[in-house]
Amino acid sequence: MPLHTFTATVLENKKLTDDVILLSFSAPKEFSFHAGQFITLRLEKETEFRLKSYSILSPPSQKGKIDLCIKIVDGGFASEVLKKAKKGDSFQIKGPLGHFVFEEDDKNKEIWLVGGGTGVAPLYSMLKEHLANVKNKKFVLIFSVKEKKDLFLHQEFEQLAKKHSNFTYIPTLTREKWNGATGRVQEHLPDNVENKTFYICGLKELVLETKEFLMKKGVILRNVKSERYS
Repeated sequence: MPLHTFTATVLENKKLTDDVILLSFSAPKEFSFHAGQFITLRLEKETEFRLKSYSILSPPSQKGKIDLCIKIVDGGFASEVLKKAKKGDSFQIKGPLGHFVFEEDDKNKEIWLVGGGTGVAPLYSMLKEHLANVKNKKFVLIFSVKEKKDLFLHQEFEQLAKKHSNFTYIPTLTREKWNGATGRVQEHLPDNVENKTFYICGLKELVLETKEFLMKKGVILRNVKSERYS
């Protein structure tokens, strides 16, 4: 995919949870990417600027608009800029970047997607782009957050599961009891790991611990794809 640098304007800034926003930007029609890739935003505050990378939430088939899912951290440079971003504001975007992409020629029969917090963004992009076309595989998403109030895109995932019989959605909470799954993602991974590919995205600890867990079960390295957020 060709690398683009362009000025994008904010189309929408919507709160998804107490500390996660959905930020939508305009994008040129020729901007294309693979599900799972990310872009870099140039962020300016007074005399300072920083570059910050975010996975693309929207699927590649959605043209002219890029959706990002951003965790707001109090006092964070990027967070302070982006939570105030309003419709019409402009930002410089560079992308697409990254090798965490869905492999369409994968021979394995099951695709397991593991996301922690906003790490679910590239996995959502993969599901939206490929679920309808890859009917001969089973997809499972394990989405981990602390509490029920942190489950953004929950209804969208439930709807995808209703629409596609080959997709199972497992939201799990690590710090609250409810009528769904609880505990860490490792507790919900399959015992039999043969003929399965795993895509993992989230904070460093989640990614490293999940990879280690899978390796101990005998998963070969090429069947584990991951993206770490700092």
